[in-house]
Amino acid sequence: MFYFQDATKDNEIHVPFTIGIQTPSQLQTMVSLCENGAILMNVTFDTNDVKFHLFTLMVFNAHCIGVLVAWIITSHQTCNDLVEWLTLVKMKILRNNRKWKPSRFIIDDVSKELRALR
Repeated sequence: MFYFQDATKDNEIHVPFTIGIQTPSQLQTMVSLCENGAILMNVTFDTNDVKFHLFTLMVFNAHCIGVLVAWIITSHQTCNDLVEWLTLVKMKILRNNRKWKPSRFIIDDVSKELRALR
C-alpha cells in the first residue's frame, strides 16, 4: 500500500475513502515495461455492495500481454482524487527512473480520466 486516506465527513466537507496499492515488484515492472510503452487505466463501477470504484493500471510486456501494476479503490470518483493518486504513482516511478515517460495512456472513462491525465 502506498496511499491511504480514511473517509471523513463533517458538515462542510466530505473526504472519500481511498487506498492505493502497488508492490515494489509491480513498481519495477511498471518502470521497466512502460518506458516508451503504453499504460492502460480501467475503472470498474458499482460491482460491490458498498459501491466503491476500482481503478486498475496495466502495462504490456513484449508479447503484448497485460501486467497489472497498481490499483486504487475509492468510495468517490472525482477528477481531483484521480489526479492525486496518479501524481503519487508518477512520483514513485520518477524516483526510480528520471527519464521515464510512457508513449500512450489508454483509458475507458474519458470524461473524468482524461481531465485527470492532463
